[in-house]
Amino acid sequence: MLLYMDLNCFNRPFDDQSQGRIAMETEAVLSILQRIVDGVDQLAWSAVLQLENSQHPLPDRRNEVARWGGLASVNWPISRSVVQRAEKFVGGGVRPLDAVHLAFAEAAKCDCFLTCDDQLLRKGRNLGLSLRVLNPLEYWEECSYA
Repeated sequence: MLLYMDLNCFNRPFDDQSQGRIAMETEAVLSILQRIVDGVDQLAWSAVLQLENSQHPLPDRRNEVARWGGLASVNWPISRSVVQRAEKFVGGGVRPLDAVHLAFAEAAKCDCFLTCDDQLLRKGRNLGLSLRVLNPLEYWEECSYA
């Protein structure tokens, strides 16, 4: 599977692990990243992920996420079609940065877009995308039962 992971997925392991949901999502994200390392899944990366990550205030986190980006098998560039598609998503109520992530994932022909953002999950599932929008825990559970 070709996966696009929202930046919040990469940052989930740095969040407060005392909360049950966060700990479970962290386990799922780390397991998915291991699948990428093992070549079971592939990672798509984009210019917007690189830009968003470069603005993180903590260098250790920024560097760790950038390291994961280095494992991407697909690195999708910005294009007019991505911008136009993102604008359509914004018109559908998606926040601009989230819309660009979705547009990149769709343009790269990803199978799944993974995010821990509940609002983006709800909105993304109603956009008629050519890919599935899932929480990483949902994806990991599917992989575990396959």
